[in-house]
Amino acid sequence: MSLGFIPVIVSIILCEFITQDISIYIGAGVGALYSLYTLWGKGARIPNFLLYCTTGMLLLLSLTTLIFGDCSSREMFPLTLEISTLIPVVIIFLNRKRFLAHQISQSQKCCKQLFAQGAESAIVTTRVVVIIAFLHFLGVFITILLPGPLSETSRDVLFRYCPPAVFILSILFNQFGILYFNQVMEHTAFVPIVNTKGDVIGRSLAVDAINKKNEYINPVVRIAVSHNGMLYLRPRPQRCILDRGKTDIPMECYLLYGETLEQGIVRLVRQAFPQAPIQDLQFNIMYHFENKVTNRLIYLFILDVEDDNLLRDKQVKDGKLWTFQQIEHNLGKNFFSCCFENEYEHLKDVICTREKYKEF
Repeated sequence: MSLGFIPVIVSIILCEFITQDISIYIGAGVGALYSLYTLWGKGARIPNFLLYCTTGMLLLLSLTTLIFGDCSSREMFPLTLEISTLIPVVIIFLNRKRFLAHQISQSQKCCKQLFAQGAESAIVTTRVVVIIAFLHFLGVFITILLPGPLSETSRDVLFRYCPPAVFILSILFNQFGILYFNQVMEHTAFVPIVNTKGDVIGRSLAVDAINKKNEYINPVVRIAVSHNGMLYLRPRPQRCILDRGKTDIPMECYLLYGETLEQGIVRLVRQAFPQAPIQDLQFNIMYHFENKVTNRLIYLFILDVEDDNLLRDKQVKDGKLWTFQQIEHNLGKNFFSCCFENEYEHLKDVICTREKYKEF
C-alpha cells in the first residue's frame, strides 16, 4: 500500500532535473498508469487507496499548473507536494474507523471482496507516514524558531531532501513490516475450514479454532487403539478445549492446512505411538460433530495393535486397556468424552467383528 507514494516521489526527484510542470505531469502519468494496472491487471488485486489519492492530487496539480502556471517556487516545490499528498492521508487517518467500516460494507458486494483488506493496509500506512511527517514538520518548526536566518544547508535538508525522504522511509518501514509479518506467518499454523462433506472452503489460524469455537467447521483426526478386543483409553490432556480430563481414545489432532489426511495421520501416530504399525490403520467413519464448544468434522480410524508393549510408550503411559463391559458400566456418567460416547457403538461393532473373524 505504501507503494502508492511512488508517483509523488517521482515528481519530487524529477523536479531537480527538469521543470516543475513537466515533473508534475510525469508523476501524474505514472500514478494513472499504476492505478490502471492495479484496477484492471490480471488476477485479484487489493485496491491501493493511497495510490488513488496521490494520483488524484497530482492530476489536480497538473490541471492547476496547466491553467495558472507553477504552484510554488522551485525550492519549496518538494514541501508543497508533501503537504498536498498528506492532506488525503491525514483525512483517511482521522476518519479511519468510518473509512474501514464503509469498505467492509463494500466488501460484501460482488467484485469488492478485497476492499476491506485494502482499507486496513491503507490505515496502517497512513499511521506510519503521519508519524514520519510529524517528525519532519516538528524539525521545520523548531528550526524556524531558532534565532538567525536559516543556512543554505538547513533549507536544502528541510525543504528539498526531507519531503521525498518522508515517503521513501514510509515505504521502507512498511516493506520491512510486511517482510517481518511474512516471516512470522511462515511459522504460524493454519487449519482448513471445511463443509460437512470435507471440501476445503478456506483456512483460519489454528488458535482461532480454539478461540472462535464453533463459528466454522475444522477437520479433526481421531484414532482409536484396540488390542485383543479391548480399547485403549486415556484421560484427555488439560489443554484440550473439549472435555479436558475425561477419558477418551488416545489420539486426536486438528488437520493442518495444506496437509493431506494421510500426512496428518502419520504425524499424529508418530507423536503418540512412534513404533506403531501405521499400515494396520483402518478408516471407519466421517461425521460432523458440533456443540457449544467446538464444531468439527471428525475422521475416525482404528489401529489394531498386537504387541501390547507399544501401549507402554512414555508418551501415553497414563492410559490403559478397557473391556467393553467396563466401558458400558461408565457410559452416560459424564466420565467419557462426548465424542467417544458417540463413537462407542460403532467402535464396538467393528472390533467385535474383527475379533470374530480372527477366530477362523
